[in-house]
Amino acid sequence: MSKNPKFIHLRLHSEYSLLEGAIRLKKLPEMCVSAGMPAVAVTDTNNLFGALEFSEYASLAGIQPILGCQMDLSYKKLPAKDSIKNSDSIVLLVQNEIGYKNLLKLNSRAYFESEGQAHI
Repeated sequence: MSKNPKFIHLRLHSEYSLLEGAIRLKKLPEMCVSAGMPAVAVTDTNNLFGALEFSEYASLAGIQPILGCQMDLSYKKLPAKDSIKNSDSIVLLVQNEIGYKNLLKLNSRAYFESEGQAHI
């Protein structure tokens, strides 16, 4: 594995992001090794369903798993009167155990309280 990788994917949707990703978590570490990536982030949309599975497969293959989530946001108030866009998304990556716990709380709250969207 290269000490200076040219690319580390930090926004990847797996099979758990319906209609957005098709990468099987079991195959992902093999793909990373062949591409010379020592780490990869899985950031499925509005869920962490594959986090444990991904972490286990990646770790066994010597790939640093980076957990994250692409969260849909919706505005309580539109930013501009002429704007028709009332939602957006943000990618959140976990840095440590505290960050993981915070992301779990945020993701659970968004899922149960607002139909999968964090309100800002």
